[in-house]
Amino acid sequence: MNHAIQAQYPFKRSTSVQLRFNDIDALGHVNNSVYFQFFDLAKTEYFAGLEVNADINWCRPSIVIANVNCSFLVPTVFQEPVEVLTQCAHLGNKSLTLLQHLVNRDTRELKATCTTVMVNLDPETNQPAPIPQVWRDAFLAFEGHSLD
Repeated sequence: MNHAIQAQYPFKRSTSVQLRFNDIDALGHVNNSVYFQFFDLAKTEYFAGLEVNADINWCRPSIVIANVNCSFLVPTVFQEPVEVLTQCAHLGNKSLTLLQHLVNRDTRELKATCTTVMVNLDPETNQPAPIPQVWRDAFLAFEGHSLD
């Protein structure tokens, strides 16, 4: 059974990942917990690449992870050239969903998929709050299509 989450639109952000010796488990595969490090690295690069015309305090983030799900489809092995493809798949009022695919750079084989629901928080109340328009505009401009 294939649990791959298909992208509705082409990915516009790619992050190369260097596999390290300590990423590999006793079976010679990338350990399942390491995939989340790959996806986090790509999330950071995705957000940093958005053209947001606002001061961002990266030490006090307002967008936090509420839910993350990963489907491991095919093992990734040491020295395999891989990259993470990232896109904003949905933009709600107070939350957004990122879709990520880990793929072999050469063969394009899909290794794993990840969906992450992130919620915007009001830094004063620590409660969910509407995503600022400046961020909404940046997501829409970068992705180039509706994010409903």
